[in-house]
Amino acid sequence: MGCSLAYYLARAGRRVVVIDRGRIGQGATAACAGGVRAQFSTEVNIRIGMEAKRVLANFVEETGQTADFRQVGYLFLLTTDDERRRFADNVRLQRRLGMEDVVELTPADARDMVPGLRTDDLCGATFCPSDGLAGPNEVTYGYANAARRLGAVIRENTPLDGFITAGGTVRGIRTGASEIACADTVICAGPWSAPVGTMLDLAVPIEPSPRQVFVTEPFDGIGRRSPMTIDFHTSFYFHPEGEGVLFGMSDPATPPGDDTSVDWPFLDRITAVAERRWPPLLDARVKSAWAGLYENTPDFQPLVGPLEPGLWIAAGFSGHGFMMAPVIGRWLAAWMSDGAPTAELRAFAPDRFAAGGLQPERNVI
Repeated sequence: MGCSLAYYLARAGRRVVVIDRGRIGQGATAACAGGVRAQFSTEVNIRIGMEAKRVLANFVEETGQTADFRQVGYLFLLTTDDERRRFADNVRLQRRLGMEDVVELTPADARDMVPGLRTDDLCGATFCPSDGLAGPNEVTYGYANAARRLGAVIRENTPLDGFITAGGTVRGIRTGASEIACADTVICAGPWSAPVGTMLDLAVPIEPSPRQVFVTEPFDGIGRRSPMTIDFHTSFYFHPEGEGVLFGMSDPATPPGDDTSVDWPFLDRITAVAERRWPPLLDARVKSAWAGLYENTPDFQPLVGPLEPGLWIAAGFSGHGFMMAPVIGRWLAAWMSDGAPTAELRAFAPDRFAAGGLQPERNVI
């Protein structure tokens, strides 16, 4: 998110400095599964997903580097009648907004797409072939390198020590080595945005939430063009990764926190779900695993916009930050440069929880 914003701000003629306490792309981004989709339940997120796919499909022209964007599609498997009705409503909205390729499928259709899939208890599915997967490292460094070519400065291994304020306005930031004065400061710290906000006594409603990810050794039980497949009822998902398969599942019982140690016993719980939904996974051997962090807000929608004079935020994407970064970076840069938000960004106002009228995103994995 920070590198995308840096690129679009620099392209608009702004002088930009990015600071990262470690290395860019090595926080939550490095641990994400790389999914890119427009199959959401809210109009704003559908529009963002559609535009993100267009940007990533033309990423070389935009930045000079590949996004490794593979449009293998997203397949959502639906177990209950309520899920089927909700996703049917979503498809109607998505198609009304221009997603002409999204379709509803029968369980038999889904089984034909993913060999070995068990569908006897399913009542439907949806599929969008232009959804897919992109490279987190490729996209991050594509934006970072393009931003540098436009004059942006990226300082890695530079922790934030605090903010410079005067007259109730944020005037810049302090690091261990220097002070940087600036007219606008943006918090793009993902799961760690709330602690950054506490430096100014701001209560930022973002909680980190761990997610476990596993990758297998080479495995011929999945095709290279197999879709990102999501069992929506359980949140179990899998997709091809190299010569193997990447898979995971969320756990509602996991308390919020930033613990990124691998929970190996959780693998047994995923395996039990896989045995019922996609038994071929049991024949694969796990070669690596890691834990990443979602950055959840109460309505699973991000915070994008001003927090107070001189201070902005783009965080709280609830697992969708990587796929939304190409669009949010451009929209927020335009707002900061031109002085007016797009209509879509008003839905993400950081003060919306006090104002009410929320539109939660329901297609969260």
